[in-house]
Amino acid sequence: MNPMSEFDNIKGVLFDLNGIVTDSWRYHSKSWREVAEFLGIAWSAELEEAIKGRDRIDSLNEILKVGGQLDQFSDAEKERLADKKNAIYQTMLDKMNPGDILPGIHNFLAELKQNHYQMIIASASANAPKEIKKLDLEDYFPLIVDITKLKHNKPAPDVFLKAAEMIHLRPEECIGIDDGVVGVESINAAHVVSIGVGDPKILHEADINFTSTKELTLENIRQAWPK
Repeated sequence: MNPMSEFDNIKGVLFDLNGIVTDSWRYHSKSWREVAEFLGIAWSAELEEAIKGRDRIDSLNEILKVGGQLDQFSDAEKERLADKKNAIYQTMLDKMNPGDILPGIHNFLAELKQNHYQMIIASASANAPKEIKKLDLEDYFPLIVDITKLKHNKPAPDVFLKAAEMIHLRPEECIGIDDGVVGVESINAAHVVSIGVGDPKILHEADINFTSTKELTLENIRQAWPK
């Protein structure tokens, strides 16, 4: 467990996007599934969990590894496959709207804003700015980490460290929220207090676990704060 400040010292919240703010993960999942089927690679719940929170090339490599095809494609060919996935995803993303915001998130964001917490999106997705605009959440998230400018994506700590830096806070003054194993690893590596939303057996490395976004309130976080 990471060294942690008292809850009252927390000033910022660093949000993953897919699976936390919106359910756009279903679009990502469907897009990658189409690519996997195109490659003749069987889809599974384990494979879906393995790619959750990863960037395009890392996700593709996980899929190719499962299919025993990791060494069969050049970097250029992998880029084309990743572009194919993104083209499928962009078509799906055009349908996104504020109705795709996950339960409890609007109330949680309003509570954070009312209590003067800093907020920022720390997502592995290069589409995050478009998604936030589609969700009409730009007032809450004027700041979004540009993942394309970072050297390492999740599970490295870079995206959460950059997020804290962009809101002018130290990592120990922040909470990070993610729904994926690699996301929780990234938060922990940044020495930020981690909240995992989902199955606690899967996200057991998180400092705090909630099973649903509906549980995200300041009071619930205070009550669950690690002793």
